[in-house]
Amino acid sequence: MKTTFYLILSLLNIQIGFGQINIKDSINGIWQMDGYGKIIEITDNEVNTYDNTKISCIINSSLKRSEINQLGKFNVISEDTINLKLGITNYYLHRIKELPKEKFINDSIQRKNLKLNFDVFWHTLNENYAFFKERKLNWQSIREQYKNKLDTIKNELELYEILIEITDKLNDEHTSVRPTEDIMNAYEEKSDALEETESTANLTIAELEENILNKYVKDPIKYGKSLHGNGLLNYGVTENNIGYIQLNNMIFFSDYGVSDSLFGYDFLFAYLNESNQNPNYQEDEIEGVKKFMSSIIDKLKNTDAIILDLRFNYGGYDAVSLEILKHFINSRTKVFSKKAKTIAGYTEPQSFFVTPTDKTYNKPVFFLTSHQTSSAPESLLIASMPIKNIKIIGSRTMGITSDVLEKKLPNGWDLYLSNEILANYNGDCFEQVGIPPDIEIDYPKEEAQFIQYLARKLNNGDEAIEKVFELIGNK
Repeated sequence: MKTTFYLILSLLNIQIGFGQINIKDSINGIWQMDGYGKIIEITDNEVNTYDNTKISCIINSSLKRSEINQLGKFNVISEDTINLKLGITNYYLHRIKELPKEKFINDSIQRKNLKLNFDVFWHTLNENYAFFKERKLNWQSIREQYKNKLDTIKNELELYEILIEITDKLNDEHTSVRPTEDIMNAYEEKSDALEETESTANLTIAELEENILNKYVKDPIKYGKSLHGNGLLNYGVTENNIGYIQLNNMIFFSDYGVSDSLFGYDFLFAYLNESNQNPNYQEDEIEGVKKFMSSIIDKLKNTDAIILDLRFNYGGYDAVSLEILKHFINSRTKVFSKKAKTIAGYTEPQSFFVTPTDKTYNKPVFFLTSHQTSSAPESLLIASMPIKNIKIIGSRTMGITSDVLEKKLPNGWDLYLSNEILANYNGDCFEQVGIPPDIEIDYPKEEAQFIQYLARKLNNGDEAIEKVFELIGNK
């Protein structure tokens, strides 16, 4: 399911982290995060994280104290403040005296209460979701709209159907509910019986990527493996001296020895299983893409321009996106800011800067986009906006720019939502509307139609690539 694809890649940025420092008694205690609705309890023996709302406090995860480094990195700022860093984002927590035990939901019967689960779902989004206005949904009216339905539902499957109906109204690929496997299977069986089979493209994305690459580049070089099964980072030089780089994910740049026989979700889950054993997994991703990009930029340094094709890139790590941008700038640049939704407003904005690598490419650069370009590659596009030698060609991107915040419902289901506002250097946010291109090509929004469209056009030349040739004068 495509929604799951976007979500899984986005979930790579949701974990709350601690780091490799000497564990001190001073970090024992109870810590409440600024925004995000999180509480973390640290004792001599264990580390527990909780999801906290106005009406509930639910345990999200539990680790042995000796396993604390598995979750990432942290720094003690003072006796009462801890800074946690994951990827490019800093999280701040402040010491509180005690857990809100009056809001605990521990009783097994209570945890299965259908109306209670709905109420926690509603309050979680009410306190953390950042884009009701942009998504044109009156969240306050939702409880009243579904009041009668909640009085009549009989089981968890019917509750799940209601939650899907509500999240679908947001039209946000980063916001969804993931139930237990038995409920998911029951829902999919019911859906298959009611829905017609969707039409599919005549060829796969991997085949299309390969066809475009081979049409324009003789003897292309490929690095790694993408989720589609094609190369992760493919490149070469066109006959008219334009560098072409096809970047198909913002993840999979570490070598974890995952079997070459795996692809799709099997490949993704095997890769994540290996990366989860490594507290420095994001740093390894950065080092991997840095090594590849440095080599590519060196080999393309004598070209007249570079095309970076992001049309088939569905996500990964923002840290990888910013590492890529370092190869196309010539001075330290503020690229965007982030702030998170809270009950009362927003956290303090964090500004992000990119510093160029030792050897950069400062000739014309063209990023190719489609509506399928989503999440982490959108961060790259937003970050590139201050860079004058970079232009975007294609269609508006999907417009899912927030990291994904992961929560638990009382019955154990996972709730994912967009809670961060990412704004460009001018303060503009592109959630829902997508990043606009400098030169627009009206690609179909649906994936199958998009693949068919590009495949039909390819015999006469890829519109976006041919447009670059025209602009550079190398056609």
